Amino acid sequence: NVTTSSDPEVSQFVQFIPQYFGTCTKKDGKFMMIENLTKGMTKPCIVDIKVGAKTYGPDASEDKKQKSDAAYSGTKKPFGFSVLGMSVYMGKEKDEFKVLNKEFGKQLTKDTIDDFLQTYFDGKNKTERTTKVAQIFVRKLNEIQSFYSQQKKFHIFGSSLLFVYDAAALTETSDDNLEKAVVLKMIDFAHIFPANGEADENYLNGLTNLIKVIQTFN
Repeated sequence: NVTTSSDPEVSQFVQFIPQYFGTCTKKDGKFMMIENLTKGMTKPCIVDIKVGAKTYGPDASEDKKQKSDAAYSGTKKPFGFSVLGMSVYMGKEKDEFKVLNKEFGKQLTKDTIDDFLQTYFDGKNKTERTTKVAQIFVRKLNEIQSFYSQQKKFHIFGSSLLFVYDAAALTETSDDNLEKAVVLKMIDFAHIFPANGEADENYLNGLTNLIKVIQTFN
């Protein structure tokens, strides 16, 4: 259990994942209760990015490997990450709501990756505050990279980074709440395997390229 582990290499994960509140049982099954990362936001803009060119563990079947390798290959092969979907508030007043499903991410390539940035950060209505939001994300990504490059306990496959920012904060005049309006967490840990003392290069490569891509938005 990451939240109760006395191993510092394991407990470091806590600051980078949503808070866990235990489980609850409903009539249709047992569910985990985790932190709502959009709490307090009025216009949350969300994108789910799966990290890693290889999104399956060593126990995957050949069929699973082939299907996974074929999906999102336009970004998975050159960058090592996949844009799974997003919802964003756009326009000068951030009053236009747009949802893009997995088909948007599947069509992205090395040549069109900027479409992801322009859509998620509403590039047509970019302001200095928008650029600051992107910079905050880069800083948070660097913090995850710094920690993850040193941990050699786990190799994680098919995990995502959930990006959330409040578009309402972009229309304010003060920068006071901008930091609070940006959230980045690691999510989805269904496929975790022992690292055997080796760095998770698959995850780190995708993370490094994701940082480079977002740094181009300025």
